[in-house]
Amino acid sequence: MITRISHDFDSNDDLGPDLELAEAFTHFDPEHQDPSYWYRFRQWILENAAGELARRRLVRELTVGDVMTSWARTVVPAALLAAIVAGLLLTRDQSAVPVRPVGIEELLVSEVEGQTIPAALAPSETSDAVAFASEVF
Repeated sequence: MITRISHDFDSNDDLGPDLELAEAFTHFDPEHQDPSYWYRFRQWILENAAGELARRRLVRELTVGDVMTSWARTVVPAALLAAIVAGLLLTRDQSAVPVRPVGIEELLVSEVEGQTIPAALAPSETSDAVAFASEVF
């Protein structure tokens, strides 16, 4: 049974309910021509939603293991693909471009002109900018 919601209007309200508009809208109400329409509509919705409602009742009973098992359908193939790509990247021919490791000293003096290490080690030659920086910092 469908119950209608009735609004209590304030008696001090100048507008009040618009009876003409309410009368006009009753023609758009499907129950106007078929009194059992809303009951049948509710039954139709519940019948069509029965599968989804049952699934939602079962979701309550799921455990962490069940969720992890359901994820395995997508996670395992993705992990397998990532492992294959990583294997291909590791086994490709790396002899084409030889990589020369760079030491810390080479990085520090790569764009500095002159002798940096001997100047820093010789305390008598302190006029060089690199020697000054090494003394101060």
